[in-house]
Amino acid sequence: MKHLLLALLITLVAGCASTKRDYVFDGSSAESTQLGVSAVRKRLKPAEQLEFLMALMAIQFSDVTSIKDIAGDPTMTDEINYFIIGKKINGLNYYQVLELAKSSPTKVSVLAQ
Repeated sequence: MKHLLLALLITLVAGCASTKRDYVFDGSSAESTQLGVSAVRKRLKPAEQLEFLMALMAIQFSDVTSIKDIAGDPTMTDEINYFIIGKKINGLNYYQVLELAKSSPTKVSVLAQ
């Protein structure tokens, strides 16, 4: 019984200790993408969270070529559109998402006030 409890404890700790590199996003639905983004964000420091959210925004708007693309599509007015992002980050890990954002023609930054 002690061995079973120990094995269970080790499994739980290993699952909680998984790194950002190990987590692979499931973009099969908006809901699964949102759950994945939330799970990864919880593991990040505040500065990393901001970098990650900016990367997601850059990815979301990477196909936008003009204001007409946004104005004509009500789904683009959402803060984060998990359906669009999910299609683009499906199968990627945290670091691959950051790299994808760097290759996006859309650049996102935060203005300090």
